[in-house]
Amino acid sequence: MQQVLDYLQTHHDRSISLTQLARIAGYSPCHFQRLCQQKFGLGPGKLNELIRLQRGYFLLSYRTWLPVTDVAFDSGYESPDSFSRAFKRVTGYTPTQFKAQQVTITPPLQSYLHQWNEENSTMSATSQVDFNAQINVVSLPELKVCAFRHTGHPARLNGSIQRFIGWRREHKLPPDQYRTFNFLHNDPTTVAPAAFCFDLACERPAKQVVLADDMRFDTIPAGRYASLKITGGEKVLEAAVNFITTDFIARHNEQAADFPVIVERLSFYPEVPYHRAQSHILLLLSK
Repeated sequence: MQQVLDYLQTHHDRSISLTQLARIAGYSPCHFQRLCQQKFGLGPGKLNELIRLQRGYFLLSYRTWLPVTDVAFDSGYESPDSFSRAFKRVTGYTPTQFKAQQVTITPPLQSYLHQWNEENSTMSATSQVDFNAQINVVSLPELKVCAFRHTGHPARLNGSIQRFIGWRREHKLPPDQYRTFNFLHNDPTTVAPAAFCFDLACERPAKQVVLADDMRFDTIPAGRYASLKITGGEKVLEAAVNFITTDFIARHNEQAADFPVIVERLSFYPEVPYHRAQSHILLLLSK
């Protein structure tokens, strides 16, 4: 089924038949349809629609400068009207209303991603990703960054991400030229919502830039780091962060320094399929 999810995300702009998807999965159309319903709770056609709408949701949320027409075509719809009708049917808002009101809604695929993530993380843990074999200790120089701090309820994080992306775009600091980082100060599942703290950061340019509110110039310090590169969605990332901050520290008798866990976003959705996102986790170690 992973091959099917990969194909749907990378071919969202094409018309795809049940027979094609069944062939990719290696099953007969009838068996594939039953399997899709069993694993995801919906049929192949609905899954394809939600994958397209999920892409549209993220483009509307984090590429706010794109016209709705461009988002519709980029999400695989033949017209803005058909995209608008589908988006409203699933979310309760038209794309234009969603952009204008900056409302908080659940992403179209969110309720299905848990099972998808569990399947991916289990597969990764058993056959694709051996965190212990892939982790290294490296020495890195300091890196100056521009950082934006989000504090408060995790549900408001999307608004902070939007503002940070807008600031980067205003100052012409694209991710393919200036590295992107998150600083994980705490775990949203173990702290009160008001105590949640999360930094968005990008490599600081040589040119002068004006910081927005809640931003600061900061430095990723030089030092020894536990380094782990992963491929996968947020569930795989969560497992990798837990490993590097607990298992690795205990096994190698290391100690974490007083700096948050760093996640460098090497590639991310929707530029790549959700489960193909790449991250580099770095944990500063005490000398």
